[in-house]
Amino acid sequence: MPLFNKGYAFGLKTPVVLDIGEAYTKLGFADEAEPRAIIPTTIEQVGGPVCYIFGRNNTALLGHDIGSDFEKSIKLFLEKIYFKYLQVNPNNQRVILCESLLNPTKVRETIAKVLFTKFDVPSVLFAPCHLLACFTVATSTALVLDCGHTESVVIPVVEGTPLLWAWQSAPLGGATIQDAIMHEIKEKGKIKSENENLLPVASRLCETVLEDIKVKACLVTEYHRAKQIQAAKTLELEKEKEATSLTDIQRPPDMIYPIDGRSRLFIPGPIREEAAEVLFEQDNEKMSLATLLLDSLCQCPIDARKALARNVLVTGGTSLLPGFKHRLLFEMKEIIKEEQRYEKLSECEFRVHQPPTKANLVAWLGASIFASLDTFEKRSITKEYFTQHNGRLPDWCVLDIKSPDKMPERPNTLPTGKKFPTSHVPSRKSTTTAHLDTHSKPSK
Repeated sequence: MPLFNKGYAFGLKTPVVLDIGEAYTKLGFADEAEPRAIIPTTIEQVGGPVCYIFGRNNTALLGHDIGSDFEKSIKLFLEKIYFKYLQVNPNNQRVILCESLLNPTKVRETIAKVLFTKFDVPSVLFAPCHLLACFTVATSTALVLDCGHTESVVIPVVEGTPLLWAWQSAPLGGATIQDAIMHEIKEKGKIKSENENLLPVASRLCETVLEDIKVKACLVTEYHRAKQIQAAKTLELEKEKEATSLTDIQRPPDMIYPIDGRSRLFIPGPIREEAAEVLFEQDNEKMSLATLLLDSLCQCPIDARKALARNVLVTGGTSLLPGFKHRLLFEMKEIIKEEQRYEKLSECEFRVHQPPTKANLVAWLGASIFASLDTFEKRSITKEYFTQHNGRLPDWCVLDIKSPDKMPERPNTLPTGKKFPTSHVPSRKSTTTAHLDTHSKPSK
């Protein structure tokens, strides 16, 4: 922990900052530039395999009711965070958690329940990760794309307010690339043992190996090269050319990946280049990462579109692939030229932010910055507040619970000729720290 704390009230120490993702969790303290540790979001089952808490195979998260198994998993995971990695006393540390606005309410309430009842934390704040990302680049308006493990979510932020009616999401992420790698390696890859004997590929490709191959071997090719490869494949499938059409295109070199120290996996060069194309190839509904951003921008107010286009912010671990941002920017510009449905965006100039940290740490760093501000204490949920509302939390989809920090309301009428008293005029909030509450689209 920092040797010097900036006078946090009531003897409380530096707040804990958590960014719990589906694959990895970033953890650390406020006022710091990077997390103390990045760990897998897993728990070790007694006598069983390692289990991802938010994994696709976790049946505890299915349905409207979350079972007690999920609560036990959260408790074990937080114990590992506090006592193994952070090594602090939980009841002296406020907590801020980065979360997606699309997270189920039951998941948020379960995490809050465990923190308050099992760890006795003073207060908890759930903050939208898309909004926190804006703190990192010091802007109040941005078109934020979070490209995570299993899905990509776009939410525009205008003057510190997430526009929920303009959100877009698609099941495109790191897991999609890993599935493509698995499919291609089964067909074209091969594993050789020390004796040069061929071994079955499928039995050796676990999630850890696939992720390592994705990080170390894969890349995102440039736009024009991708179009050439796609056109050559189409010609081969239609048998309009011989199978030598792809040989004219220079490919990345093959890669040898060691497995278990005794066998080698031979990864063909085309797999390294084509695995990430699943993020940019439009499906039957003409959806890709680029169209997610453009569709979200089309739903935003007209006067905010140009500002949003100039402030595209990309976060998430999947966006760390080499060439990702350049390809995304080029895809958006080309799609606007080619497809008539995006003609209204032809005058927008697209620019992508270069944050001061890696893309997978942008939301965590924003939370670290926000937790050092005075606004953090006012907006946090205390244990008394949580108990008073029967274990429920204020949310954009919950209308019967008041926010812990409410601004004074403006009077409806005033006598003629009189001005607003100074005490009744609500102070103007800061452009970036103001709106941790989110606004839904007004009904017509």
